[in-house]
Amino acid sequence: MASMAMLRDSIVQIEQRYQRGFAALYLQTGMAAVDEALKGGLRRGAVHEFLGEGHDQGLCARPTRFIAQILARSAGPVIWLVPALSEKHPIEPRGAAQGRGGSSGFTSVPVLAGLRDAGLDGARLLCVEVEAARLVGTMEDVLRTRGVTAVVADLPEPLSLTASRRLHLAAEKTMVTGFVVHRHTQPLSPNSCWTRWRIGPARADAVRVGLRSFPSASGGLSLSLLRRRGGDALFWRVGTDHDASVSFPVAAPLAHDTLAQGASRSRPRQTSGPLWS
Repeated sequence: MASMAMLRDSIVQIEQRYQRGFAALYLQTGMAAVDEALKGGLRRGAVHEFLGEGHDQGLCARPTRFIAQILARSAGPVIWLVPALSEKHPIEPRGAAQGRGGSSGFTSVPVLAGLRDAGLDGARLLCVEVEAARLVGTMEDVLRTRGVTAVVADLPEPLSLTASRRLHLAAEKTMVTGFVVHRHTQPLSPNSCWTRWRIGPARADAVRVGLRSFPSASGGLSLSLLRRRGGDALFWRVGTDHDASVSFPVAAPLAHDTLAQGASRSRPRQTSGPLWS
């Protein structure tokens, strides 16, 4: 009888999970090509890890914004875990700790600037400072807490295979989604995370003006899905809308390679179309 009761409870749980609907099983990125390739978006109740690229490996500004944009499309509380500042890990200028295990000037200050611009409501966000040694354990505790939409953890070192398994099991049970931001330059080994992403700047072609070439003003992203369960690695280059109008001051006409006399700083601002066509 007890076994039958447990079986009925399991069936009810399965029914409740799938009655939530398709959208409830995934966190959509808002990018049609990405969501289609992922069969709906990032899987809920799983752990996803993110890395920066190039000079953004330590800061992870682009991965942070990408995660914020995804979470902005959902509802409910978001817990953001960051390492607490301690005497063992003082704030250092960028690159000062390169010789000590691959750190890149990581500090406990969360890189949250721009989250409002990404659409993530600050009223949903709770930032918690945790001792670095307890970060993964605290993330596991949050993943086991029902009612939380997602937990994001800024990690100063790689995630072990055993720890990733524990995180995955916790997320799978409660359907809370985990995001791991690797704010370091150390190599990563395979683990139990559902996906692994590298977010970097888009490699746009240079813009030619006359005989000179300039770097493109593109603010696009390159999205590299390095690994995922049951699927191949994928890559996208996401551009920005270059047709949007911009407003900028126009300098006075040039005369003999110098600014013409009488140029006023209070010159009316003029609205232009695309900077580059």
